[in-house]
Amino acid sequence: MELQKYKICPECGEHNPPNLLECRYCEADLTGVKVVDDSVIELQQDAVDSKSDDPENTELVRICECGAENAPQARKCKVCGEDISDIIPVKVNRTENTVSAYELKSVDGSFSIIIDKPLITIGREAELSDYLESKVFVSRQHCKLTIAAGKVFVENLSRTNKTFLNNVEIQDGTPVEIKDGDILGLGGKEINGELQDDAAYFVYGENK
Repeated sequence: MELQKYKICPECGEHNPPNLLECRYCEADLTGVKVVDDSVIELQQDAVDSKSDDPENTELVRICECGAENAPQARKCKVCGEDISDIIPVKVNRTENTVSAYELKSVDGSFSIIIDKPLITIGREAELSDYLESKVFVSRQHCKLTIAAGKVFVENLSRTNKTFLNNVEIQDGTPVEIKDGDILGLGGKEINGELQDDAAYFVYGENK
């Protein structure tokens, strides 16, 4: 038996014939959408059915192979950049998938930020701007923190300055998981046991 093939609309979820360039239901662009068959759809539908049906505690997300949760209309993963247009959104129960409250605290203890949103951008013109405005080694949009699959990732955004995790430079475009007790350096690292005055340093840990 030949499997039926479809283009699944990234906007409304309609199953369209593979030759269509626009969704027959909402007219969304389908030119970059992958063609999938019944076997893929059945596996993804099983994932939907296994989730809670409580509307108050669930939301639809596209879960990338890397584990990142994305908005249901997203076409590319916000963490790894992979094409997720052919992934069917599934329901996630937030009462069962709550991320523990973590924070970034400056090493001098004077400033901190709670990581409680899917995406947080840090810099002199972003989160923690009051603390960072005098740190000339920190860029206006220096790095971003992303919550994905119950973990927190940090990614460097600065072209002129660097982001360091435990004194190791983070490569551009590569999200790196940050763990309890890690030290995040914006614009500088520890040199001969000394921290640079014009850079900023934070400890990542559980919010107590």
